[in-house]
Amino acid sequence: MSAPPTANPADPRLPLLIKLAWVCALLPFLTTHTSYLIAASQGHVEWCIPYWDACASISATGRQMPEKLWFKLGMIPSALFTMMFWRQLSRWFTGTVISDQKRWYDAMQVVGILAAVFLVGYTLALGEEGDTFRFIRRTGVILAFALTYLAQLLATYLLGQYARELSNPKLNLQQQRLMTLLLSLLGVGIVSVMLQGLLGDNYDRYEDGFEWIMALMLNLWFAGTARLIARIRKTL
Repeated sequence: MSAPPTANPADPRLPLLIKLAWVCALLPFLTTHTSYLIAASQGHVEWCIPYWDACASISATGRQMPEKLWFKLGMIPSALFTMMFWRQLSRWFTGTVISDQKRWYDAMQVVGILAAVFLVGYTLALGEEGDTFRFIRRTGVILAFALTYLAQLLATYLLGQYARELSNPKLNLQQQRLMTLLLSLLGVGIVSVMLQGLLGDNYDRYEDGFEWIMALMLNLWFAGTARLIARIRKTL
């Protein structure tokens, strides 16, 4: 039987963790949307609302100058802050929650950091010519999305374990909302794959919109986690 979780409300890791979660939510969001505005103003992509008009992919907002420079200067720090977030979250879990779950804390950290590494590779290769860069871009964006989702899923499960140990209904509710967000994201991904199989080449007109939506949902998870950890801090 696991021991009840212990935590220090003055633990300096908690406020840092909350700040990192907000940075992980807002910095990539601001980077991609500002990059889109720069690209559109230069005539490199169409003016539209990409979430449902699907007029441009996220990658298209960072292929040419000057938006290419902005994209790299925003997304590479985003990846580095994300690495810090997963490291800090794993440390906090290890020090405050249930010791027999440590293998899951370590797995979450490794998966999250790998996702950030692939994001850096994708960002560096974006806008560069050649088959090698094309391979790095395609591999990087797929693995960055997939591994980030997996790390978020592990973290949400572990936060749920902690919330149940604290027997706090409000924490349980917020954790359930995070899990609902992730399940919704999975549903969006499944619909995207199904449409691709059904529509073939005609799917291209919808693909970019799905990409923007899924990226937004990944960002929303970090914002929701920041709020959940802030509530945990108040509960302690």
